[in-house]
Amino acid sequence: MKNDVNAILGEAGIDTRLTSEWTKLEEMANLLFPFASQTDTLQTNCLSLSLVLPSLMDLECHLQQSANRTILTDLLDRFSSLLNSQAGGFNPLPATTSLLDLTVAPVLLAHHSSKAVPNE
Repeated sequence: MKNDVNAILGEAGIDTRLTSEWTKLEEMANLLFPFASQTDTLQTNCLSLSLVLPSLMDLECHLQQSANRTILTDLLDRFSSLLNSQAGGFNPLPATTSLLDLTVAPVLLAHHSSKAVPNE
């Protein structure tokens, strides 16, 4: 894509991007690619509601591994009504459908048990 963009910029009489600018664009693309992938998954017609929580958890994990804490905080705030049963306005429907989906439930239950605090 880099060559195509440079060709178009050259035809328009615009200087090509600097290496540092291409690096920033690649970092942004790498950060946003999982969002595009999850969007594609969730816009299908079948079983997409049961995939909402796993998709959000996948994005949360991706953002925890990146250096961008702002987007992670925004994601957690924006979807707290789905991810946090203690949040005001909690909507249990996605959690319920995920637990009823036999392909998703084991992952959610394993994730939940790994976050559980052991009794002392």
